[in-house]
Amino acid sequence: MVSPQTLLRWHRELVRRKWRYRRKGTGGRPPLDPGTRDLILQLARENTRWGCVRIQGELAKLGIRVSATTIRTLLRRHGLGPAPRRSGPTWSQFLRAQARGILACDFLTVETVLVKTLYVLFFIEAWDQASAPGGSDGPSGLGLVSQQARNLSWDVVDEQASFRFLIRDP
Repeated sequence: MVSPQTLLRWHRELVRRKWRYRRKGTGGRPPLDPGTRDLILQLARENTRWGCVRIQGELAKLGIRVSATTIRTLLRRHGLGPAPRRSGPTWSQFLRAQARGILACDFLTVETVLVKTLYVLFFIEAWDQASAPGGSDGPSGLGLVSQQARNLSWDVVDEQASFRFLIRDP
């Protein structure tokens, strides 16, 4: 007979082989110039109400091209939060205070034992319960998942839930 550990190892190997992608070269973004990095941090510290998009615009006026995502990542790495407020409650403090008004969702994939990919739409109320209203076995079935999301929204209206925030993974 085969041990459970052996079955799990075989399954991990099957999934690894299915999702293996070959790397093509060593591309990627070039590193940010140290002078530009210092300028971004200086602008953020001196102008606390400026966000990453405003800083990006000011840099563009100087002929420096940097994406807003790069600026946002740099600011986070150096402990500078989003504008216009770089102080106040932390994310976990905000979640605790607003938990009854938060609905979070995610769209994920799950591999079955036979290495078939299932697509799952998942919702969770931050203070109470989780719900997985639907899933499909392929991109052609994504209409089913969209319909399940609509059904959940109708249920939320029927229960007169008052969600103020939807957290999702972009």
